[in-house]
Amino acid sequence: MSGKKRLWHRESCICILAFSLLALAFSPASAETFTATSIHTLSVSSLSDKKSVFAGINDAVEIILPKDEDYIQGIEVTFRLPQRIAEKHENLSWSLYKDTQAITPDEASPVYSGTRIAMGSFGIYLSLVLKIPLYPNSAIKRDAYSYYIPNTSGSYGEKLLVRIQGARQFSEEELKLYPVEISAKPIFTEKSRLFIRLRPPAGKEMQPCTVFVDGKPCTIEKSGMLVSPGIHDISVTSDFYRNELRAVTVEGAKDTHVEIDLRDIAPLLRIIAPEGTKIFMDEQPVANMQAYFPLTQGEHTLRLKLGNYEIIRSISVQNGRSYSVNLTLEASVTEEE
Repeated sequence: MSGKKRLWHRESCICILAFSLLALAFSPASAETFTATSIHTLSVSSLSDKKSVFAGINDAVEIILPKDEDYIQGIEVTFRLPQRIAEKHENLSWSLYKDTQAITPDEASPVYSGTRIAMGSFGIYLSLVLKIPLYPNSAIKRDAYSYYIPNTSGSYGEKLLVRIQGARQFSEEELKLYPVEISAKPIFTEKSRLFIRLRPPAGKEMQPCTVFVDGKPCTIEKSGMLVSPGIHDISVTSDFYRNELRAVTVEGAKDTHVEIDLRDIAPLLRIIAPEGTKIFMDEQPVANMQAYFPLTQGEHTLRLKLGNYEIIRSISVQNGRSYSVNLTLEASVTEEE
């Protein structure tokens, strides 16, 4: 056989094998009973850590699914076969079940029941990756290096079960000596949840305002809003409050809470004056606290008195603006003959 024919034959075999694997993986679900030499447990949490167990041929692994599914759209299960089994690994197969339960757990070879949702063989490879969505219409990306198992039945509940099966070519000793490493980890969504809370000025009721996230108006919900990880701009506009702008960094698959204290739209004035200065605004005394205090929009008269030194100024203020008045004493030095 020529080199080109051998290459064509090899590629054809791989294509046919890949097609058969996909056909097996996507076979219709069916309820059945089966036996397993041992049952191992593998828990998948909301952390990104990969967890692994070693299972023998004809064993099964019970995968405990994460309870918090807000940011988890599926799980990734990886099989790694030992190198010593390379010559016979084509005789191995796997099955994936839901709704499993033990029928006769006390016997030497316990019997289990479950609904098979996928199955397949390892073909020519010593490793295999399954991507399993936890709900229909997930956004899990498909690739050429893993098998995607569609979810058409909704939630899988609390667990799934993976079963490893060996053909008769394996001796009893080989079944015990060739453990298969099975690992699982969560597949996170590409969205995060952003919670925005607006707080009115102390002692005042909340007034209407508009919130924009990245320039688009949005409604504040108790359940938050889904956004992509990264930096987002939050702006608040209102006829009753000053405009507010925040830049918020949102991390992937995490809740982000933003609290914004709204400020009254009334003009604010701050007076900085030496200690002992008497301050009058529209002939009403004002405490010399050097802090902002509100005014009404329009014209005002400010009078500052320090000893025998007095200054009177007219101030025009507008809503949404802040003003400062700084009273300083200057000393001039001249040289005399």
